Amino acid sequence: MFKDQVVWITGASSGIGYAFAQAFHAQGAKVILSALTDTELALVCAELEGATPLAFDVADFEALPAIAQQALSVHGRIDVLVNNAGITQRALAKDTSFDVYRRLIDIDLMAPIALTQLVIPHMIERGAGRILAVASVAGKFGSGTRAAYCAAKHGMFGYFDSIRAELIHDGIEVTVIAPGAVRTNLARNALKGDGAKFGRTDDFIEGGYEPSYLVERVFDGIKKGKREIIIARGKELLGYRLRKYVPERAFDIIAKATPAAAKQI
Repeated sequence: MFKDQVVWITGASSGIGYAFAQAFHAQGAKVILSALTDTELALVCAELEGATPLAFDVADFEALPAIAQQALSVHGRIDVLVNNAGITQRALAKDTSFDVYRRLIDIDLMAPIALTQLVIPHMIERGAGRILAVASVAGKFGSGTRAAYCAAKHGMFGYFDSIRAELIHDGIEVTVIAPGAVRTNLARNALKGDGAKFGRTDDFIEGGYEPSYLVERVFDGIKKGKREIIIARGKELLGYRLRKYVPERAFDIIAKATPAAAKQI
């Protein structure tokens, strides 16, 4: 499906991004892999023959135009952009500093918007392309101790739904992926209210999907032509459905669950 296509993946050194890198590479794609540092990318690129490392901070917005040009110059094009880099939080809104809100919004929302805006003109010029955006079911309903994260992920749906409607006329496909919990380091790297790292995993993450399973589901969804791919189960899937069909009930259930979630911080 992606043989010989040029695929640029952010957050590619671990977790979902790493699983995407393996899967695209196995299909014969030419992968450009990005993470914060070259050190993080070294092992992945050593494993995936021919992979190109491109380290940068997705929230360094002044540097992004040059980074995008560098990515485009590797093979002369980008066929698939995978906006995957992200971070989460573990804090009540009242205990969260504005700097943490800004950092989360920059990484989880403004960065994928910025990179997409830089790649769009080149895809339009070629009349083809695909943009994948890794959002979350947290972009479908609000959840206690995740206010900044939920805000960013809600924003992703708004932006990518909008550009999908625009870019379909230029031959560009936009797919938004909404996972529930996935077994990654997301919780360990989460920000507390003061900006410090949460530093540990939790039952929520440990009970999640394997990243490789998530990617299989995404590829299957793309084959079926799905433009929004929800991958969730249990309470997360229930929350998504309740918020969609009986929102008042969803509000009550989430509120009731929040004090227990706060005690785990």
